[in-house]
Amino acid sequence: MEGKTLFVEIQKQVGAAHFVLPVEAVKEDKSLPVLVHPDKITVKSGDGESIYRFPDGFRVRPKSCSGLKWLDGDGLHLRLSVEEEEEQKEEEDDGREEDGPDIKPGQTTMCCAMCGQQLLKPSFCAKRVLPLPSDGWQEAVAHSFCHKSPDTQNMAAQTLAPRQADILTGTGHVLVHSKAIHSDNVDIVVSEDKMVVAPLVRCKRCRSQVGVGVTTGKKTTSAQETPEPPGAIKLYLSDITVHAQVSTCSPVTPVSPGQDGILAQQLLKESESQYCLRFVVQDLRADVYLLMWLLKSETRLMTISPHGTVSCQDVLKILYLPFPRNGVSKLLLESWKKDENVGLLSYPRHTCLHLVSHLASHTHSLPVSLRSMNNFMVGFLKLRNVPVSITT
Repeated sequence: MEGKTLFVEIQKQVGAAHFVLPVEAVKEDKSLPVLVHPDKITVKSGDGESIYRFPDGFRVRPKSCSGLKWLDGDGLHLRLSVEEEEEQKEEEDDGREEDGPDIKPGQTTMCCAMCGQQLLKPSFCAKRVLPLPSDGWQEAVAHSFCHKSPDTQNMAAQTLAPRQADILTGTGHVLVHSKAIHSDNVDIVVSEDKMVVAPLVRCKRCRSQVGVGVTTGKKTTSAQETPEPPGAIKLYLSDITVHAQVSTCSPVTPVSPGQDGILAQQLLKESESQYCLRFVVQDLRADVYLLMWLLKSETRLMTISPHGTVSCQDVLKILYLPFPRNGVSKLLLESWKKDENVGLLSYPRHTCLHLVSHLASHTHSLPVSLRSMNNFMVGFLKLRNVPVSITT
């Protein structure tokens, strides 16, 4: 934390907030009076006083103060009960909505998020937009019957494939027919890495990977045979932008609040579909990058400066361990892989690196004492910014 910024972590479900006054705000004199009012916190010193005014609609109960402690190098910590009025949600129409793109039948444009290159043919028009089942549905089919039969085995072996005018939507990707892809703008290449079986889908302009090819047939090929061309293309929502009509796509910076929200919403949907809070994150060649534990409580982070600047955002709070780290992490990884309540998430390598980068950068924005918990790092992904106003 820099300067005299007051940090506030609000747990909306329990109506409580954790306040951290940084060292700079109270200098080194721990006996300086800190006054808590319903609408502000005041820190008095010999040079005057610093006033942290809460935004309109946010109030605290001064007599509910608890957990008061001083941490060297961090500041003064305290917990207070809070009252917060719900704001009217304001949605920004930037082509990347909070819950992911709202894809509907009709003229649809999908573009590379890095450079804005169009990925689908200009003539592509979706006649059907259908949801995909959650990952692991084949295993669910196998466990849904008390005995094996040719019908259940055939059902579990089926591959879901879109028709030429279909878009199949999943929690983190969409499936389109290979003939819908704009061949002048997209390359479908076999990876030089033998551990990656699926062909890679790359943007020809910036060479970023936007998806993978999906073989829809049942034919198997040996290493000496020519691989079967993909019948469908899986495009990752974290690497593309989606527009409801033909338009010029604008590039999105790799480390942007928009991508934060997309990754957060994907994790929430995966958690709901797989009924789990813990995940192993790996790339397409099964190299593990993260162990993640989602904290589903509604969390809001707020920073307030004495000058009246307030920043407020809803976040998905996450405990995580990056890999490789140490022997303890490896043992924990083995136990998580054996646990049926732990989900598996596979992303392209660059998406895994972006996720690690996002979490690490947000970890360093927290007060030092709040950056770790039970040997896990504490990070978050931004869900949305909350409009605020200052009480004068």
